Amino acid sequence: MSSIRRALLLSIIGTTTLVLLIAAAFSYRSGLREADELFDAKLAHSSRVLMSLMDAPLAELPERRPGAATDAPLVVKVWHGNAGGEDDDPAQSTGHVYETKLAFQVRDTGGIVLLRSESGPARPLAPLAPGFGNVVIDGEHWRTFTLQSPGGRWYQSGELAGIRAEIAEEIAFGTMLPLLLALPLLAILAWLAVDWACGSLRRVSDAVDQRVPERMAPIALSRVPREIAAIIGAVNGLLERLQQALSREKRFTADAAHELRTPIAALKLHAYNLAHAADADERAQSQQRLDAGIARMERLVAQLLALSRIESDAPPATAPAVPVDLADVARRCRDDVLAATGIDDARIRLDLAPVAVTGDELLVDAVVRNLVDNAVRYAARGEVSVRIGREGDRAMLVVEDAGPGIPEDARARVFSRFQRELGSGVEGSGLGLSIVAEALQRLGGTIVLDASPALGGLRATVTLPVA
Repeated sequence: MSSIRRALLLSIIGTTTLVLLIAAAFSYRSGLREADELFDAKLAHSSRVLMSLMDAPLAELPERRPGAATDAPLVVKVWHGNAGGEDDDPAQSTGHVYETKLAFQVRDTGGIVLLRSESGPARPLAPLAPGFGNVVIDGEHWRTFTLQSPGGRWYQSGELAGIRAEIAEEIAFGTMLPLLLALPLLAILAWLAVDWACGSLRRVSDAVDQRVPERMAPIALSRVPREIAAIIGAVNGLLERLQQALSREKRFTADAAHELRTPIAALKLHAYNLAHAADADERAQSQQRLDAGIARMERLVAQLLALSRIESDAPPATAPAVPVDLADVARRCRDDVLAATGIDDARIRLDLAPVAVTGDELLVDAVVRNLVDNAVRYAARGEVSVRIGREGDRAMLVVEDAGPGIPEDARARVFSRFQRELGSGVEGSGLGLSIVAEALQRLGGTIVLDASPALGGLRATVTLPVA
């Protein structure tokens, strides 16, 4: 399994190491270049100092001829250090050990060496050409600088390339070393920072892990990063939805157990009477009552399942919300009710205008079907009217019946579960209008109950948003 902590550490330390190594390489190259520039400047400075000190005295010397015995150059003894170039402390009280690595020569206009340092070669140090040069003398590489005075004499200074490279590398490595030494420290700091940041994740994990299934209270953690707070907020939202879902399931289970107890007991009684009927008439009567009880049980279970699905926050197992033709739904519901009840289709009068609403088609179907089914059952043999129209940006569904209606003081409570008004003479579960109310809440619709001025029973007026 992947680890955020490991991924962060590897990415931070790896990226930092790569960047520091690149920076160290550039620092090393820059150090070498700067050291070479400093050494070249020192060579040029040495030649100029030599010229300023020796040009006038050398001008007073007689001119030398090539091959003459008296033409041997003057040799200047220099200080010899007793330590090598790799000593810990090359600087001593009497000088610097690297002085023996430096050499100089003075040559006249004909190239004869007039003066040279004891530390340099006896042969000419460099060609007679102004500027810097690189030469090999007796197998040793020299870096040289040549300068000509106004009197025509040539002043040359040289430095062994090996000692230059040694010193330049030490300087360059000195500039690179702090970056390399910083790597372990950066790795430790990155580890501490990532460990501190992941501590919030561990606290959230511990808080969730220690929860019992029955505890749905929000997780309360203070002083956490913004990103972790977002995760906690999402988890708390999930816990709240789970709490609501569990509450609905408990309520549904309790309601179903309460409402199914009596019908099941009645079915058992009718089945017992059918099995112990004394004659054919009693058996037929018991069978009729059993069939009616099964039909009531089937309708009650169907309504309970419909109410449970509508109350659920989970999306239905259908396509997303699309425009729904309200008139088509009304015609289909009318045909289903006629097929289920066997009544004359002339009893249900339709006045349907083509209006489309936005929402889940199953929810729209639940609204229309329950209103039409209630109107047909309560109207007994009376007429039922279903009218669909439009007012502004709202679709209107009006269902009227010729039944007994609902008293004005009872119209608010009939939307509660299992609420039925006594004296209607119609068997039911008291769930139809509850299903309608729940479905309209999710569809963004409204419903108003009042007396039907045309048929004398109940009039239900539903409004829905037009697609």
